[in-house]
Amino acid sequence: MYTEDYENRGFPFRDFLLKLILIIIFVFLLVWLLPKFIKPTTVENKETINEISAISSQIFSDNLEKMKEAAILYYTVDKLPKEQGEYDQMTLGDMIGKKIITPLIDKNNKAVDVNKSYVKITKAADEYILKVNIKDSEKEDYILVHLGCYSYCDSYVCEKKTSETGTVKPTNPSNPSNPTNPTNPSNPSDPTQPDDDDKDDDDDKDDGEDPKPVTYIYEYKKNFLTSWTSWGAWEKTACDTQTINCSDSDPTCLLKLQRYNQKQQIGSYTKKHTSYQQVSTYTKTTCSNYNYVIINNKTYTVSTSYTSSVTSSNGWKKVGRYSYENPPRDTETTRYLFDGADYSYCNATCESTPNFYYYKYIYTGSMSQVSSTTSVPSGSSTSVSASCGSYVTTTVPVYGYVVVEHTSDPLYGTVCYKSTKTRSNNPQTKWSSYNDTSLLNDGWTYTGNKKLAN
Repeated sequence: MYTEDYENRGFPFRDFLLKLILIIIFVFLLVWLLPKFIKPTTVENKETINEISAISSQIFSDNLEKMKEAAILYYTVDKLPKEQGEYDQMTLGDMIGKKIITPLIDKNNKAVDVNKSYVKITKAADEYILKVNIKDSEKEDYILVHLGCYSYCDSYVCEKKTSETGTVKPTNPSNPSNPTNPTNPSNPSDPTQPDDDDKDDDDDKDDGEDPKPVTYIYEYKKNFLTSWTSWGAWEKTACDTQTINCSDSDPTCLLKLQRYNQKQQIGSYTKKHTSYQQVSTYTKTTCSNYNYVIINNKTYTVSTSYTSSVTSSNGWKKVGRYSYENPPRDTETTRYLFDGADYSYCNATCESTPNFYYYKYIYTGSMSQVSSTTSVPSGSSTSVSASCGSYVTTTVPVYGYVVVEHTSDPLYGTVCYKSTKTRSNNPQTKWSSYNDTSLLNDGWTYTGNKKLAN
């Protein structure tokens, strides 16, 4: 048993090798015999394929034509690029959005790509180049169309034709006018009296003659600027009015404006404030060695005469002129004399608070408050007599705060003025041939109008 198993160990490998050889032979026979059973492409199949290809190409061409025609109708004079090399471009999506074309469908009933399909019109030297590009679900291609203002155009621009010769109207082939070959030989026409057919033939001959060439002339326009007027008189204006100083070479510059600001009185106002003045006098016995004054019910001794008149000779010293938002208040040793008011600035309605100006004075003499018993001694002791010298009856000035009203004080503010000068456009037109370079180089432009030349 052990010997037989050992001898049979190689048989599975031989079986596998035999099967592999049979499979290779089968595949070889299959490859050799299969072309003999496959039906070759017939003429009918080729024609069907060609028809499908032609339909596909026609759909693609129709879509190109639709985009081209929509673009030509859209690009009127005001939408065309002006300078050589400039261009304008629209995607198919833009055209659909402008309602100048409907969505396009390709041969596979799929929408044409609205982003990669586009039209682009470029200004050349004497014409326009329109590129129409379409990308559908299978291919992408484009065409170039030359546009211009040709004699046969019904609008400002149209597509350039390959030939610009006039069209000849053909004669009627079913009714020839050759007398040697009449239509009805059994009923020849009277040579002395042409029949109706012969008249028609003569008319056809006249219609078939070459038409006279048609020549158009085109309208050009140019703006001529007048001279500037003189600067106008200064007049009040809002303070936010802006100056205008455009270039004289700019044809749209028709107005210039200059302005200036000035502080001046814009009105008057009434303002109340308090100040102290002498309101009365008081007669009493005082020491002869002192001067007395009563301010706001307080008695003071002063070294010099104390009066409401502020001068350098009576102890008052001017220290300067100061500005205050509100009127200042006098004190016993400080006086303020009003010197007017104005505006430090003025907004559009001039409603800002005025500044008040005052001259400030200070009292340079000595001043000390005393009691009524000190100013009017009750006895005549030696010490008091030595201090007072003697007793006298004197009139003491009495000062108190009163309300002072300034009437018709000037109110100042910023007032703005403007002055202008102008010029105008004087447009003129000329008629000339198409692409008149002498006019175009001199600044003349097309208006889009044309007419038959005389």
